[in-house]
Amino acid sequence: MVPGGTPLGRRATRTRIAGLLVLALSGTATVRAEDAAEAPRTAGILGAYWGYPTNASLDFGVIATRMPANFECQTACLFHGVTIQGAAGLGGGEFAVGYGSLIGETGRGRWLLRHVFVGYGVRAAVVRTWGISTLDPDGATFVGVEGAMTVAQFGMRLGLFRRVEPVGGQEDWRVFGGAGWGF
Repeated sequence: MVPGGTPLGRRATRTRIAGLLVLALSGTATVRAEDAAEAPRTAGILGAYWGYPTNASLDFGVIATRMPANFECQTACLFHGVTIQGAAGLGGGEFAVGYGSLIGETGRGRWLLRHVFVGYGVRAAVVRTWGISTLDPDGATFVGVEGAMTVAQFGMRLGLFRRVEPVGGQEDWRVFGGAGWGF
């Protein structure tokens, strides 16, 4: 019955039921098609940081994930998966492997993430000092665990590292950190 007490005709009722059935079935078919079309994907990550002990550094990395193949990511996309990153700076360099989750976009490009809006990551890292590093002796190597967080393209890092070759009279454990642009 419709408001006012008059019953709907059988034809109108059948049409509405058929329409609802078509909508329901087409929605589930679309979801299944997108799920089936997931494919491996990588994206490039850039960054510029000031930190201890590397001082000013430029970072480059890759995040590997799975997402629907038809996503272009010219607007925001969710990336979560394995990250491999490297950095070279005035006072040292770093190589890291870990897990990251971020929301970013490629803009007009296809592969390099131009904007990382928000993200976090945990990674195992190796840091080697050189150049104008304040750590003695020059050329010290450290291994450790580092956490990273980015909000509105402003990134921060903090990690606990241990010197590979012990030096008499110096602490083996160090806290390294930094802040800058990117993930």
